[in-house]
Amino acid sequence: MKINEALQSQQITATKQGVGTAAAGIDFQRLLAGELQKALAGQPVQEAAGVVAAPQAAPAVRLEGLAATEETIGTLDAFAGALEDRRFSAEALEPFVSALEENTVSLLAVKNQLPAADPLASVLERVATVAYLESAKYRRGDYSA
Repeated sequence: MKINEALQSQQITATKQGVGTAAAGIDFQRLLAGELQKALAGQPVQEAAGVVAAPQAAPAVRLEGLAATEETIGTLDAFAGALEDRRFSAEALEPFVSALEENTVSLLAVKNQLPAADPLASVLERVATVAYLESAKYRRGDYSA
């Protein structure tokens, strides 16, 4: 018996909340309809404060950056494989290091054409940094011993 009384009180409470929600829903619908009419009438939309359109780089520059990144990562992989292979002498690693130096220059050249806030610019800089460090280690003599 007590369970039925508890359920009936919950249903009554839920019904009372539903009536209030329906009244609030009508106001929202009117508000939404008014805003929709304003938008259709061609009134200018307010821009968010502090939002600035970032300058975009040309797609060709972005593709060049991606291609240079892939080439550099491939060269780094080949260099890592050559380092693991004991048959390569320190002098035999020179072509890999020269390619890494050229890749670093091309990565930085593309990076300089991109806006500073471009995420691709940070990727290019990171890959160029790794390529430079590996070539600098070789030039310093870390791999000659």
